[in-house]
Amino acid sequence: MNPFLCVYGHVCLDQILTLDKFPDPNTSVDLLEKHRYYGGTGANIAAVAASLGVPTALCSFVGPDFPQDFREFLVSKGVDLSEVVAVEGYETSTVLIVTNKDQDQIAYVYQGPMRDMGKFERSMEGAKKAKRVHISTGRPEYYIPLMRELKALGKRISFDPAQEIYRIWDRATFREALPLADTFFCNKNELRAALEYMGASRPEDLLSYVDALINTRGGEGSLLCTGKGSRRAPPAKPEKIVDPTGAGDAFRAGFYAGQYYGHDAVESLAYGNAAASFVLESKGPQTNIPTWEMVERRAESVLAALER
Repeated sequence: MNPFLCVYGHVCLDQILTLDKFPDPNTSVDLLEKHRYYGGTGANIAAVAASLGVPTALCSFVGPDFPQDFREFLVSKGVDLSEVVAVEGYETSTVLIVTNKDQDQIAYVYQGPMRDMGKFERSMEGAKKAKRVHISTGRPEYYIPLMRELKALGKRISFDPAQEIYRIWDRATFREALPLADTFFCNKNELRAALEYMGASRPEDLLSYVDALINTRGGEGSLLCTGKGSRRAPPAKPEKIVDPTGAGDAFRAGFYAGQYYGHDAVESLAYGNAAASFVLESKGPQTNIPTWEMVERRAESVLAALER
């Protein structure tokens, strides 16, 4: 089966560490907790989308040390990993997140082969077959030529640099990439950066470059801007809030699932909000993935609000 969705982005191991207080240089400290989770924007979106029944391919670069249990987990969810390439001489991307008792955090990011992805051959087989292509975290020198080729083929492209909009992308590369996409995904902070890069003042101003802007807004839900106007969808209510990590990625997966099952973009906001709410309920972005039936039930209240 050809993929409906092809996702480009990181496959990461997230190491979550907690301690009482950060140590001074040249000293040591005991860790109170240490947890390992599957993560990475590409893997998060792909795992949730495939679990919701969306035929999904993932394109990424990992090291030869890519854990077998992580690979088997993604395959069990239905993700096509034929273009997840192990590159010799690197270890798989890893993020160390250290939190003290006051909930201050320091993150240490090892990019692995994703740092040098501009040197590698571009993977395009899944994207050529897919209905939707989602470009997430990674290097401009890889993605801009890729987006040009896919646009020339008439592919529907979503651009979603996420937190890397601040430190990997800059005004020049962002302005080059945005017009190559049909849809731009961002959260509230990332939207501010995009507006600054484009010299714009309102979300609607970005519609000069893309057909649609999708803005996730945490507890405020989500926003869709198109040439037909703007629509907001209220959040779906989780049973509890434990950890927001990966909720935005789950939103994207839920949105694409809505599209796959034939819903329009406004309705798909509701399914995105519902999918995100499940990820909030546990630690780790891939530990509480819902089924499509669960997402449908939780989206009912959001859809009802949209109809009012």
